[in-house]
Amino acid sequence: MHKRPSSLSEFIGQSRIKKELEVYILSVKKRNDIFPHTFFIGAPGLGKTTLARIIAFELGRDFKVTSGPVLDRNGVIAALLTSLKEGDVLFIDEIHRMPKSCQEILYTAMEDFALDLFIGKGNTGKTVRLKLPKFTLIAATNKPNLCLAPLRDRFVLTFKLDYYTDDELKEIIKSAAKEQGFTLEDEASLKLAKAAKGIPRQGLNLLSRVKEFVFSKNKKRKVITNEDVIKFFKLLEIDDWGLGPEDRRCLITLYKEFKGGPVGIESLALSSNISPEEMESMYEPALIRLGFIARTKRGRILTQKGLKYLERQIFNNKDLF
Repeated sequence: MHKRPSSLSEFIGQSRIKKELEVYILSVKKRNDIFPHTFFIGAPGLGKTTLARIIAFELGRDFKVTSGPVLDRNGVIAALLTSLKEGDVLFIDEIHRMPKSCQEILYTAMEDFALDLFIGKGNTGKTVRLKLPKFTLIAATNKPNLCLAPLRDRFVLTFKLDYYTDDELKEIIKSAAKEQGFTLEDEASLKLAKAAKGIPRQGLNLLSRVKEFVFSKNKKRKVITNEDVIKFFKLLEIDDWGLGPEDRRCLITLYKEFKGGPVGIESLALSSNISPEEMESMYEPALIRLGFIARTKRGRILTQKGLKYLERQIFNNKDLF
């Protein structure tokens, strides 16, 4: 199992964000203050939770983790906020999935460090303001547009996480392998990096699977070779571009069903038997970075480079069409 980095110096990638976080962490330490409310935006698996954990660890603060779907009632939020201590770091993943009424309670608490509770019923009820300890909220989402504008405005720091380069992913994968007591040939780690589609979690999952694939046959081996990864990718139908069956299905659907586009992302996703969320976060970004599809005002289109890729696939595998 890969151990999460516990400091910014151990965290690979997102260099611009790391530099800014270092400044704020140092400043907060000097002032013995609370860390500003922080908003991380990015696809699943890019390291939002890890960065939040690092902030708490570097400051020596307690770290509490929850998620938007859990915080679905006012009472649940009230219980959570009143359980916090001064300086605690509260991390809410998928904050966009909180109901709007719960988001309203949250942004009031973030600004005033107070909770307004209505006690009683009807005309006999009254509002009581409960003071909260000063805390830090770190939230993560891949859909910031689903959060209320006043909630977004309460975050002092907002960071958009980038997809990782192949070199960064290669370093993450090699480091994880070393941590687990084995090594990878350079070409083998680069192949895994390409197939990770810019997402560390994907790369680490592939590393775990290829490890089982190789070492289950020979437990004494301590090196994964390029040939091992080639055999593993053949089993998974991953090609030299790092693309798997789902990626090719997106391209083939765009070509066959929509004559190369333009087409909306939801229509393309559903016709490819992939959820729109997965299409946006997992498949489309990699295909755009490779130059196989492009975004236009009217929708997604297949590029000339994407068409050439498909032509090679047609030549190599007539059953694709």
